[in-house]
Amino acid sequence: MERLSYLLPILVYALLSIDHLVPRLFGEVVRSNARWIALLGTVGHLVALLLAVVAHGGTPGFSEALSAASLGMMAAYALVSAGDRMRPLGLVIAPLSTVLLSTALVVPSRTVLALAETGASPWLPIHLGLIFAGLGGFTLSFAVGLLYLVVRWRLKRKQLSGLSRLPSLEVLDRIQFRAMLFGFLFLTLGIAAGGIWAAASLEEAWTLDPKVIFTLLIWLWYGVALQVRLVAGWRGRWSALFSIVGFAGLVFSLLAFNFLVSGWHGYGS
Repeated sequence: MERLSYLLPILVYALLSIDHLVPRLFGEVVRSNARWIALLGTVGHLVALLLAVVAHGGTPGFSEALSAASLGMMAAYALVSAGDRMRPLGLVIAPLSTVLLSTALVVPSRTVLALAETGASPWLPIHLGLIFAGLGGFTLSFAVGLLYLVVRWRLKRKQLSGLSRLPSLEVLDRIQFRAMLFGFLFLTLGIAAGGIWAAASLEEAWTLDPKVIFTLLIWLWYGVALQVRLVAGWRGRWSALFSIVGFAGLVFSLLAFNFLVSGWHGYGS
């Protein structure tokens, strides 16, 4: 029954995705109001997600994790969707968010072992909220990094048609860095919140949990990316490539890793 509450956000996300993939289909109505439409979808999505968590006794599972990831991505879309120059970012973010939410509605809601052991906790929404806020930042960094590489590739080949409607490489590089820094900050806080929760709730050692180790490797990857930019001056293309590879690791962690390993983050029934 709670899945019906997702009707509004899935329709909104699909509308925005189609508008980006087929730009002239809806004319200027959707295009000029993309930010407000996205905000409407994210508010409806947040309500639907909370209802789903309550329906599962406060212990979200795999479907809720995918839904939260989609919500974080669409929030990033709403942040940058104003203005024609940033519109190409929606070509990546809006369809990706739509696919994740659509997947969340059809997969079983399997719960990680740690939640089956500890049950609901006040630390849970803090931990997950911070993690998925970070994912939203990394999604934006990924999309901007892709756009940066496309613009750079076209400039090197003197394919200048339409580039005046896109942000400059300097602007894209600055946004990409800020989005990555935002994602890294919230991922750090999310890991810390999860560590405090685990230390207070789990009787056995949790530090060697495979998902924790993999997440720390992703955290380290982004930390290195930020350091080499700030210290060694690796900007532009290198920063974009770091962001793209890191995001691929995040997607793997979200969609597959918990099913491949045992431990507190492994999905049970």
